[in-house]
Amino acid sequence: MCMIAVFFGGRSCEHDISIITGLQTLSACKRPCVGVYIGTDGVWRTSNEFDSVNAVRNGRFKGRVVHIRPDENYLYCGNKRLCKIDVAVLCMHGILGEDGALQGMLEMCAIPYTGSGVEASAIGMNKLLSKRVFERAGLPVVPYALLRHDDYTKDAHGSVKPIIEQIGFPLIVKPNNLGSSIGITIANNINELYKSVRVAFEWSETVIIEKALKNFTEVNCAVLGDGYNEVIVSDTEQPVGWKEFLTFKDKYSGDVKSNKHKIPAGIPEERNDEVKSLAVKVFNAVGCSGVARIDFMLTENEIFVNEINTIPGSLSSPLFRKRMDFSELIERLIAYAELKKARFDRLKRVYTPIEPIIGK
Repeated sequence: MCMIAVFFGGRSCEHDISIITGLQTLSACKRPCVGVYIGTDGVWRTSNEFDSVNAVRNGRFKGRVVHIRPDENYLYCGNKRLCKIDVAVLCMHGILGEDGALQGMLEMCAIPYTGSGVEASAIGMNKLLSKRVFERAGLPVVPYALLRHDDYTKDAHGSVKPIIEQIGFPLIVKPNNLGSSIGITIANNINELYKSVRVAFEWSETVIIEKALKNFTEVNCAVLGDGYNEVIVSDTEQPVGWKEFLTFKDKYSGDVKSNKHKIPAGIPEERNDEVKSLAVKVFNAVGCSGVARIDFMLTENEIFVNEINTIPGSLSSPLFRKRMDFSELIERLIAYAELKKARFDRLKRVYTPIEPIIGK
């Protein structure tokens, strides 16, 4: 029996958010599906009872342990094949799921998967790499610097001094490879900077330190595309009811006072069009496919690219609501995954020399 395999959970700090995206996708998908839940222990499990977030949160979920094998597109339980995987729908947020690791494993198994490929996924998850790509593409970013753990450990003051001189306070400090605002803090002076850096280094070996903008508006926009020709741009979105930056609670709690989103964003039409145009440029510069959400920061006179999410929460379905429902979005992602795999399969993989290398 052929199936769509929905992967969610994972060994990242965004585990619980991935559960929500995964269960939403399982509910909306019109094809036969099997859920593959990856626990915080790294074990893969499946069950027919993915009907509750609480059923899989905090390791309480107990299903059959499953796995895939190199160069086979089947889901196994022990030595038994459970089903053939037609396409893997990826609902993984964070490291080891959104960063190219799972994508590479699926390519080894010849399983088509939704979203961006290995390279674009790795770039999107790494704030330093993505900023460098943005800059090479001529896209605007705020002043930033990289701080490495080893350098900070050897000489804390000496490592941050040139950053302060180059950028100046206030600064925003971020782990280099996390999302959902985890480990992010604002520093207004040197003591706060030391504290912020220590927090960020709990999550990543490298830290990004950026100029913290004042009086800016955050605007998000998603792009859906096959990575070749078709591109569909979503409505813009403006999170409201926050101050310096969106915290994890702001983004994902059920508190309506802190979790409001204005769709489309409450900005002039001309700036709205500019955000959409920049979103497509970011999508193409990184080499994305499937769906990605790009986050921007708008000041009175400038628009800065903040970051890209190659597997956004809820697959950014609310942003496409006027164009298509969640089920249609999933169908498009599946079609793009099959197209990407077909293009890959058309390429040669083995080179045979005209003359033998050995035996002369």
